[in-house]
Amino acid sequence: MSEPKGGARILPASPGTPLPKARFFVEPDKLTQDRAILNPAACHHLKNVLRLKPGAEVVVFDGAGRECLGVLETFQGDNAIVRILGDTDRATESSLELTVVLCLAKGKKTDLCIEKSVELGVDHICVVSSKRSVGRVSDESAISRVERWRRVAVAAAEQARRTEVPVVERVQSFDDFMSQEKPEDTLGLLFTVGAEPDPPATLRQRYPNTHKVIAVIGPEGGFTREEIEIADKHGYQSVGLGPRVLRAETAAIVAVAICQHLWGDLGRKPPNFPPKD
Repeated sequence: MSEPKGGARILPASPGTPLPKARFFVEPDKLTQDRAILNPAACHHLKNVLRLKPGAEVVVFDGAGRECLGVLETFQGDNAIVRILGDTDRATESSLELTVVLCLAKGKKTDLCIEKSVELGVDHICVVSSKRSVGRVSDESAISRVERWRRVAVAAAEQARRTEVPVVERVQSFDDFMSQEKPEDTLGLLFTVGAEPDPPATLRQRYPNTHKVIAVIGPEGGFTREEIEIADKHGYQSVGLGPRVLRAETAAIVAVAICQHLWGDLGRKPPNFPPKD
């Protein structure tokens, strides 16, 4: 192993040796320099689904940037104890600081949007209710819905081998979201039906030095004229996604991928910005 870095042992880079496929999220306070305590859900999956035995190598990450290679040491009640071998020090996060704002959709479409957005590297997720949102959520069910979305985000981060788990905010109205001041160094984009005839690729030419983006995705019927005017007043640029009308979940995936291609790590030559805080 290499020299300690901030108290952690950093594993040497081994491009030809892939990490174990078994990968689990662990709360930051359950991950120390030499041990990780997996929660009952992760323990059940590890023990009863994957049927791993003590001595098996696994990967754990805390969702805040730290990822470690470890060895399953023992099962302790409903938890699993992992002995840490060292930090992987892998870089899987995009240089683009991307927030995606999703309009509430019917059924589990919002779950799908969140899952795919996390896989594509977003940092922050907000769900809003707009005038034409098909889905609705009561105050009573809002808390459980957000908790489920956060579990979806964790699972997607595990699958995509990300080292960070995006924050998923509580549900709020479109107007309430827009009333929050947008940082001056952040590009605000409003993806909606019938807006901006130019291809989205021209955004890179107009905003070449962008490294922070808030992408607001409209519902299938698009935002109302009033909502577009409110967004424009708060500094958001309306953008279209071609001549076809896309389903909300399709639009979300396309919009996030476009942003990562133009300013993030999906382009041929991503901008060389300093690491995010």
